[in-house]
Amino acid sequence: MVRIVLDPDEVNQDRVVTLTDGVVVELAEADLPLLEDVARQLHVYRGAYAHAFKDAETGAAVRAGEEPVEQHSPLYRRVDQLQKQRRRSRGGDREKRDLDPRVLMQDRTWPSSSGVERPLESLTPSHRRNLLSWLERHSDRLRSAFEDAGLQPDRLPVHDPWVAGTPVYRRLEELVAAETAREQAMDAARQEARRIQFERTGEWPDR
Repeated sequence: MVRIVLDPDEVNQDRVVTLTDGVVVELAEADLPLLEDVARQLHVYRGAYAHAFKDAETGAAVRAGEEPVEQHSPLYRRVDQLQKQRRRSRGGDREKRDLDPRVLMQDRTWPSSSGVERPLESLTPSHRRNLLSWLERHSDRLRSAFEDAGLQPDRLPVHDPWVAGTPVYRRLEELVAAETAREQAMDAARQEARRIQFERTGEWPDR
C-alpha cells in the first residue's frame, strides 16, 4: 500500500498529497489505486486531523465529535470526489489497464493516457519523477501484465521493485540524474504557474 505523510496542514487543502518517499502527487492526476490507498489511510488516521482545521469553529465541532472530519476537510472531500469519478469512468485507471507491457522493454517513449507517444527526453523533470513513482507503485501489476503477454520477466536484471530493471525505468533514471539546475528551476516555476492556474480555474492545465 502506498503510504502518505500525515501532515495536519494538508487537511485544509484539496490539491496534493505527499507520499512518505517525498513525492508530491497532484490529486487531480492520481489514479484509482492510489486514491483508494489515500482514502484508507485518511480514515484510519482521521483522529490525527481533528485538531488541524484552520476554521476554529469547525475544528471545535470535529474535536467534540459533533461533526465528522470527512464532511469538513477539503482533502477528504476531494479524494472522495475523485474516487467516485474514477470508478464511473475508470479513466484514472486506464493507463494501467491499457498499457502495452512491451513499452517497458524500450527506452525511447512513453504513451500518455490519451495514447500520444512522447519521447522520454521531452518529459519535464517533475513528469519523469512522477512516472518513476507510478512505475514503482504498480510494479507487481506490471510484472503480471508482462507475464500475461507471454513475456519473460525473469530475463530482466533482478531489482526491487521488479520494474526498476526494465529499460524504460533505467532510462528515466538516467535522464533524472542528468538534469541540470536550470531545467529543474524552470520546471519548478512551471509547476507553480500550474498550481496558481488551478487555484483560479479549478482545473489543472496541460504540462
